[in-house]
Amino acid sequence: MPEDTLATRPPHNLTVIVPTLMEEEAIGPVLDELLQNGYRNIIVVDGGSTDKTREIAISKGVNVCIQPGKGKADALRYGISIANTELVAVMDGDYTYPAQELQKLYQKALQGYDLVIGSRVPDPGAQPAAFKIGNKILTTFFNILFGTHLSDVLSGMYIVRKEALSNALFEMKGFSVESEIAAHIATTTGKIAEVPIRYRKRIGKKKLGKTAGIRIALDMLRLAWRYNPLLLITGTAALLLVPGLAIAAWVGYRYLFHGISHFVWGIIAIVLTAVGFIALLLAMLTVYLKHMEHRIIRTIQTLKEQTAHTPTRPE
Repeated sequence: MPEDTLATRPPHNLTVIVPTLMEEEAIGPVLDELLQNGYRNIIVVDGGSTDKTREIAISKGVNVCIQPGKGKADALRYGISIANTELVAVMDGDYTYPAQELQKLYQKALQGYDLVIGSRVPDPGAQPAAFKIGNKILTTFFNILFGTHLSDVLSGMYIVRKEALSNALFEMKGFSVESEIAAHIATTTGKIAEVPIRYRKRIGKKKLGKTAGIRIALDMLRLAWRYNPLLLITGTAALLLVPGLAIAAWVGYRYLFHGISHFVWGIIAIVLTAVGFIALLLAMLTVYLKHMEHRIIRTIQTLKEQTAHTPTRPE
């Protein structure tokens, strides 16, 4: 018999939120898996399905509610707001995420992380090559903007500490909500971890369109402007290095091989290169200061926790 601990049994301080929209084919198996693995605190937040999604979810005995607003972001905003537990798990209702994987994320969350993301390891044929490439590009873009080292920022299965989102604005729409949650945690506490999880072929029709990646990338830029504008400004200015060095190479080539001097273009090249180089240094300094901020915040939180658990001596 394994030891019965919070790390091995389905947790009671965890609410599982399942956002749905037209998932009548998948929602039954999804909820069956959760219930079979001992999860009882489940909220299905439906986005106005006109099929039998809600009826099937209600038949499973879980909490079902209709979200205010429209889209996945509004569904999660509402679900997190009504959850009454310290930790909140989010998983899509399309059967791609096995309920068994939640235990891995929960055990990691017990180590003090505010956000634990399930990094997807797809089954053969579960994820088209175009989506794999797009996800890799978007995650890399997010890492550059926020100084993180994630491998799957857009995963639809994660556990977040509700208190860590108490001052989150939830401004993004649709599937950008995952990147907004990650951006908020990354720029406030910095306590983010990842756990590899299995990813299966979905049941039903995929909802992500061909232009979803572009919208998510633009939303990431908006998040960077809100959470770390200095890095966005200096990082953008650092791009001046590219035309500066290109013009400098052209001026040098014309002078060395053709004996033609371009003084004006040479001055332009020097200015662009100098401004770009200084901006690059400032961007690097901004990232360093952000990491220092995270360390200071973690130290303060640790001291608060130690103080809270230190018994006071009677006078």
